[in-house]
Amino acid sequence: MIKIETTHKKNLELDLIPLINIVFLLLIFFMLTSTSVSSSLKTNLPEARSSQKIQNKNHVLKISESGSLELDGKSVDRKEMIRWIEDLARETKTLELQGDENVGFKLLGEIIYDVRKVGIENFVFATQEPKLNHEK
Repeated sequence: MIKIETTHKKNLELDLIPLINIVFLLLIFFMLTSTSVSSSLKTNLPEARSSQKIQNKNHVLKISESGSLELDGKSVDRKEMIRWIEDLARETKTLELQGDENVGFKLLGEIIYDVRKVGIENFVFATQEPKLNHEK
């Protein structure tokens, strides 16, 4: 008769500590990078009493006093802005402009002209409510 040796299976243990370490590292990484995605361009919006709050979410183009541009939270130059907006124009025809109150009319007109050329038809101009003046 042939003897067949049976091997004893070792109990495999799954070490969860490295997995937990990786999960926490990924969690920390995404928490740190998500906070850095927020807008870095500071704009002081003009005040308006007759403004209306909009409910739908639009793509946002911020224009700083110095002429720096930010599209949906990403810094862009004029050429990049046009390329991005060409893609956006396929899905929407509306763009929200958040221009600093000290942006020159010429710069604002040039940007609107460039954006209209690539297919955006409607603009939402962001404003802020006037600050109450308690001085008399």
